[in-house]
Amino acid sequence: MKPIFSKAPPLGVRLFIAVALSIICIFFDGRSSAIIQVRNVLETTVGGLYYFANSPRLVLDGVSNNFIDSQRLKLENQVLREQVREKNADLLLLDQLKVENQRLRLLLSSPLRQDEYKKVAEVLTAEMDTYRQQVIVNQGKTDGAFVGQPIIDEKGVVGQIISVGEKSSRVLLLTDVTHSVPVQVLRNDVRGIASGTGHNDELILDHLPRTVDIIKGDVLVTSGLGGNFPEGYPVAIVETVVNDGSSHFARVTARPLASLERLRYLLLLWPTSEELRTQTISPQDVRNAVEERRNSLNPLDRLKSNQKEKVQDPEPTTEEHLEETPVPDADNDVNSGAEEGIEQ
Repeated sequence: MKPIFSKAPPLGVRLFIAVALSIICIFFDGRSSAIIQVRNVLETTVGGLYYFANSPRLVLDGVSNNFIDSQRLKLENQVLREQVREKNADLLLLDQLKVENQRLRLLLSSPLRQDEYKKVAEVLTAEMDTYRQQVIVNQGKTDGAFVGQPIIDEKGVVGQIISVGEKSSRVLLLTDVTHSVPVQVLRNDVRGIASGTGHNDELILDHLPRTVDIIKGDVLVTSGLGGNFPEGYPVAIVETVVNDGSSHFARVTARPLASLERLRYLLLLWPTSEELRTQTISPQDVRNAVEERRNSLNPLDRLKSNQKEKVQDPEPTTEEHLEETPVPDADNDVNSGAEEGIEQ
């Protein structure tokens, strides 16, 4: 019986065609940006499918939220109010630490560090296996996302964006085998490179000297080297340190702090603008910023001072007040201290 359709090409011919196309794609990917543009177009095209695949979960979430008991909502509201009070207390302490940090930077003649701009993103889908550790988020080029942008969650560093579509972006997690991030030990500032292993609960630090001062339980934070990740964000906790005679280097494994297996909401970080990054802040500007921040941190003191002013006599004029309260001059204080040191 003769077949209706002609036979397909042999397997050898199909393999040769596939290998030739792969070599051509690799050649053009290294020589031009056409492949990158095609990849971005495909990401934008497939982005609609991600939203469509995610729509049933949104519908189910909306339905389930309508059936939540009111008593449970009251209980959650009470717990959240208590957490807000605790967080507000922590923020007061954090503001005080920021002021002290600014004073220390003033002594070291270093510029003020501006806070990064953050934006919340939701995970649309995840690709978690040994060879690929990636997720898709619902923030794209229209939202200001860019390739290389750092991503964190409420616990630590998650990864960085590797491709951007119009309304979605692909994030490479820090546990991917192709990802590495410069880190330093929070305890003693020992620096290294944390690389992914393909497992969402393990990072490795290779090529460290055998005499390196790293112990189990050390916290690893971003060092700021490379320019992609800002300095100081937590990355992982050291789990094991292998330092025997079988190798010339120590081998350190660490556990990421971010909940990579339960990612839902992430934070995209934007660095400060070029103007703020290249602007040189004088010590007097730092002094003014510290003074303004110090005044804004003491609302109770200002309230008490206002009440005292109401009880006391009317305030003197602006000129008299300026004459009575001399303005301290930091340069004169430094010069006088230096003269006293010389006399001693």
